[in-house]
Amino acid sequence: MISYPDAEDLLIGYLQPIVGVPVSIRVPRERPAAWLQVRRSGGVDDVVRDKPRLDVFAWAHDDGATRDLLTTARSAIHALAGTTLLGPACYGVEEFLGPTRADDRETGTPRMWMTVQLSLRTS
Repeated sequence: MISYPDAEDLLIGYLQPIVGVPVSIRVPRERPAAWLQVRRSGGVDDVVRDKPRLDVFAWAHDDGATRDLLTTARSAIHALAGTTLLGPACYGVEEFLGPTRADDRETGTPRMWMTVQLSLRTS
């Protein structure tokens, strides 16, 4: 039986100590001043690899802090290629959408997001 890694959970655990702000799958009821959201938005898999497509959203108090937070996450995600830092082997990282401004419609808070696809080893 093939076991597919939980890419959202693995990426959250990896990014949390690097970015130093809360990282979650869902928007928290009480929003912190700065935080990241990681959500799987698709991807494909086969017997050997899971290729999750993941959106990474960054919220912070101003445009510069939001950009810096997303840029830190972006660099950390690209550093995964060719490593086992997530646990399973990450064969590659492909960026589908670079940092894009998309302020939060509900609160007007600065928000940026990007979309990446990881290539992870199944077990």
